[in-house]
Amino acid sequence: MTFGTLGLYHYYWIYYNWQRLRGRESAPLSPVWRTLFAPFTIYRMFARAHESAREAQVRAPWNPIGLAAVYFVANIALLIGIPTWLVGPVLLLPVLPAQMTMAAVNAKVAPEAPRNDRITATNWAFLVLGLVTTAFLYAMSNIVDQLLKEWTP
Repeated sequence: MTFGTLGLYHYYWIYYNWQRLRGRESAPLSPVWRTLFAPFTIYRMFARAHESAREAQVRAPWNPIGLAAVYFVANIALLIGIPTWLVGPVLLLPVLPAQMTMAAVNAKVAPEAPRNDRITATNWAFLVLGLVTTAFLYAMSNIVDQLLKEWTP
């Protein structure tokens, strides 16, 4: 979903997980601010997921500090201008182990809870929209490149 939505789903995932943590822990935190400042706040989410796994006796063979460091460095790379197509997949690397652990914990402690394990019609709509937008932007960048090659000041 992250690739098909031009990276927007990634931030939705972060927001949604902060929202769930706030509800579960009755913590006074803002999912919006935690999502906007994700490079600085993601460690707490990873640490909480790791702690939940330990409490539920679910294997979590990853280090929250390591995952947060990779995520932080990838965000810095985006800020300094390294292309998104190169850095985007790196943003997902630390999220995947945390997501898989959270799913395993949820399956163990709340087996009756609904799962987000299917691609819905809304998901398909966003995927198609993202792919069409990507194709359009790619075509426009080629046109702009061609125009710039032909332009002489």
